[in-house]
Amino acid sequence: MTATAPHPNGSRWAGVIVTIVLAALAFTVQWGVVTTKLDHVEKQLDELIVEARALRGEYQAVERRVSYLEGRVNGQEGRRPGP
Repeated sequence: MTATAPHPNGSRWAGVIVTIVLAALAFTVQWGVVTTKLDHVEKQLDELIVEARALRGEYQAVERRVSYLEGRVNGQEGRRPGP
């Protein structure tokens, strides 16, 4: 028997363990990247929602002004003497 004889079972298990550890590490890193990107997308969506609400408020204010002006014009047309 030689002291330097290879141990195929030990090498095989070491390879399996190293592969599992590397896969777990890669999964963890990928999970962090995905989570970071999703956080960024969430922040952008929140900003868009705030802008949409502000624009909706401005649009409603313009609609009120137009309605008021249309009411004044329609009211004045009703008071004008006809030919």
